[in-house]
Amino acid sequence: MSTSTALTTTETISLGAVSWASITVLVNTFRGEGEPLIAAMAFSALAFAASYALIRWLGDAFMRRGFKGKDLCKVKKNEIPEMMGAVCAMVYLFIVIFFIPWPFYKDIVVATSGGGNRDVIKELEQVETGRLLHRFPHNKLASFLGAILSLQCIVLLGVGDDLFDIRWRHKVLIPAVASIPMLVVYFVDFGVTQMVVPLPLRPYLGELFDLGWVYYVYMALLSIFSSNSINILAGINGIEVAQSIVIAVLIAGNDMLYLSPFTTYPHPATDSHLFSLYFLLPFIGVSCALLKHNWYPAKVFVGDTYCYFAGMVFAVVAILGHFSKTLILLLLPQAFNFVYSAPHFNSLFDDR
Repeated sequence: MSTSTALTTTETISLGAVSWASITVLVNTFRGEGEPLIAAMAFSALAFAASYALIRWLGDAFMRRGFKGKDLCKVKKNEIPEMMGAVCAMVYLFIVIFFIPWPFYKDIVVATSGGGNRDVIKELEQVETGRLLHRFPHNKLASFLGAILSLQCIVLLGVGDDLFDIRWRHKVLIPAVASIPMLVVYFVDFGVTQMVVPLPLRPYLGELFDLGWVYYVYMALLSIFSSNSINILAGINGIEVAQSIVIAVLIAGNDMLYLSPFTTYPHPATDSHLFSLYFLLPFIGVSCALLKHNWYPAKVFVGDTYCYFAGMVFAVVAILGHFSKTLILLLLPQAFNFVYSAPHFNSLFDDR
């Protein structure tokens, strides 16, 4: 059974208007000072429009190639497309890659034109070759690229799971493999493995306690839990995407508290939370488009790719943004569901 792939006139006009407005905003940001947060919002809207249209257009193509399943939540169990989360993940990856110039816009301008007539003052150093070498924030770029690489790895492994139905005993460790680029960047650029000791224990352990290599194990385990927790709390139309949007919005709200006008002075963690917003806003955009198609009665299934992808987005922003404890707090409902589901985890060791 084929599904309708054509956009309605209203949808076409609406998505076209959103896309045009987003592109206009992006062009205007380049005429100004870059404004990466405004650009991230525009890219988020563009991601929504692209995901919404591609999910509709690619539905029949996926079904013809066997990526389909029956919706057990309906009386009439018609077949609908699966793996649409992979479509959203690909749109997201393209969006965040296209976004790379914006956070480093001012630095790029200074590097290429020496500042030109822009109101940007940066210290420049003359090197032997005669080229101008300015103090480019390579550590921030490394964090950005490391995060993208981890997300690319999880999408690739998630698609492999959707295609080959990898056993639970094997796929539970998929996020740990995908987190390696992120952990390497953390080790090179930050390397902080200390934790703040609770007040009652400070007379015995001091104010800070160094966990050493155990801290990296903790971050890898957080990546595993974050990705698989989205996958465990599933089975109802829209629940995977809806819970991801709720978590993303809450994290974004927490990030906004560190920005002006909520702080009277620049907070030391402002850059970390801007980094988080740069990744979360496009994610919210693609997820809203997917939710529109996956909400009851679902017209598409998201597949395991989306669950891994969503969890890794949260792990990336929490670890590289240095607020992993906040993420754990937001994942408490998934933790309760994990404990409740523990008796059914015999499938980790059987042959299915």
